[in-house]
Amino acid sequence: MLFDLSVDVAGDSVCLNHRVSVDKDKDVTAPHELVPSARSSARLGLGEVDVMAPGVLHVRFAGHLQAEHVHPMIAGGDLAIAQGFRPLVAIDAHDVHAYETEVRKMWQRWLFEHRERVFANWVLFRSPLIKMAVTLINPVVGGIIRPFASAQEFDIALAGICDRARQGDPQLRQDGTTVRR
Repeated sequence: MLFDLSVDVAGDSVCLNHRVSVDKDKDVTAPHELVPSARSSARLGLGEVDVMAPGVLHVRFAGHLQAEHVHPMIAGGDLAIAQGFRPLVAIDAHDVHAYETEVRKMWQRWLFEHRERVFANWVLFRSPLIKMAVTLINPVVGGIIRPFASAQEFDIALAGICDRARQGDPQLRQDGTTVRR
């Protein structure tokens, strides 16, 4: 599979497109879908998501988060679910120092609506503000958030789940089947 990323800029909006080559005779252009690395950033904040392994999304937030920074995470989660995964959404929020209220609301709403189709949501934090957000959201979404205060523990756990995902762990699939990639 080949990914070819192009960016169309019109006024203030940015549209991500990618061409997926399933075989050499068939190309599909799919706007607004997650590619292996997609990014949204503003002057004082950052929101980006990478696919680390099948069904494992690594989200990096930094700075002062605004609603636009959450969109790549939501798009990545929606795409993983559409592809048959029960994604693990691992958020590195270690460098977040503030967020707009809408960020927490969007995150909570998405997790609540997808709580049966999401394997887990792990969150690495340093800020008491993020700890408070996790404390507020977790009971509402059925306790699927696992907080991490240690970057080392987060990295070790993330490496372990990536290994499991690459081995086709059925817990990361909606249908419970083992798929090796």
